[in-house]
Amino acid sequence: MKSINCFRTLTALSLLLIVIACEPNKPKESVEIAKDTNDAVLDDRDNEKDADFIVNVMAGNYAEVKLAQLALDRSTNDGVKKTATMLETEHARIITELKGYATKNGITVPLEETDDAKEEYNNLAEEKELDDFDEKWCDKLATKHEETINYFEQRLDKTEDVELKNWITATLPGLRGHLDMLRTSEEGLN
Repeated sequence: MKSINCFRTLTALSLLLIVIACEPNKPKESVEIAKDTNDAVLDDRDNEKDADFIVNVMAGNYAEVKLAQLALDRSTNDGVKKTATMLETEHARIITELKGYATKNGITVPLEETDDAKEEYNNLAEEKELDDFDEKWCDKLATKHEETINYFEQRLDKTEDVELKNWITATLPGLRGHLDMLRTSEEGLN
């Protein structure tokens, strides 16, 4: 079974590389490549939707780790730095867990965050005023966590994969805790 999945993955990757080579003016994001590969390899629509969820969550967590590192470099606020340290650790752990799940289930994952997330990072990194940086950072991360919690809850209701369902259920309380900590950090800025 593993050799069949490996063969399918290699075949799909080969086809994607050919398509990418034929479109030199349209570089694809790591997320797009992962989704295209999964769509080519997975034969069940529910599995494809679960794979898309994994791809999106991986990319989001790459972005969260980088944003946490940015706050560790730029912020002078102890509360923000404490929150950033926790977020960096927790989101790196989520990435590790998802890589294991993806490997076990033959899912291709992205290697980095989306281009939009890179742009958000750059905009925040260019913030001149440190007070404005802290406030914007807390607001950005709180909004991202609210969206992530909603996304997790939606997938939890739709997935048939028991392992994924259990992982989402186990991860949601931590995400809610992150959101609470971000809001507390934000309140401490005022």
